[in-house]
Amino acid sequence: MSDTDFPASVHVLRPRKVSVSKKLDGFLEKAGLANSNNNKQDDTTRPRAGSMNAFTCADCGQIEYLTREYCRCGHYLRGQLEDEYLAWEQGIHALHTELSDRVELKLKPLRMFYLLAIPFMLVPAMNVLFWSSSFDLITLLWWLPAVLIAGVGLFAEGRLIRPLKESARFVDSYTFETFIEQRSSF
Repeated sequence: MSDTDFPASVHVLRPRKVSVSKKLDGFLEKAGLANSNNNKQDDTTRPRAGSMNAFTCADCGQIEYLTREYCRCGHYLRGQLEDEYLAWEQGIHALHTELSDRVELKLKPLRMFYLLAIPFMLVPAMNVLFWSSSFDLITLLWWLPAVLIAGVGLFAEGRLIRPLKESARFVDSYTFETFIEQRSSF
């Protein structure tokens, strides 16, 4: 007989519950000696939970290796892993967008802070252009508060933007291996 004569499920080996008689099955159930499908025995061919190479099948709940395409129950593991990756990727982009919105809200008042420096820059500039023939010490002293305001603003802006830059660097450089490392650390 060829392979085409049998359905595809025939080639998948699954444990079957063998019944000798109803009386014997009833006795084994009462005595607690029946082979239950809920008992999970340690299988040395499966990885340990929490391992970087471990992956839990959504269909049967057994732990399998990441490199396997299909679980031993027949579930397509590769598709399940790809779905998890796509959800993780969308989550990362959503977190980055949320972070950029929060940083932008914090930067609005800081940018208004820069307006305080304008009078300290315009008054000495106008004085030099229209009334004075030389660059005086007074002009330099008027520009000093403008430079201080701009310096404090730039320092605060750098502190606020740092998490956004780190997030953007991560979003630009993550790989599938990064996903695997992060999912095993949770």
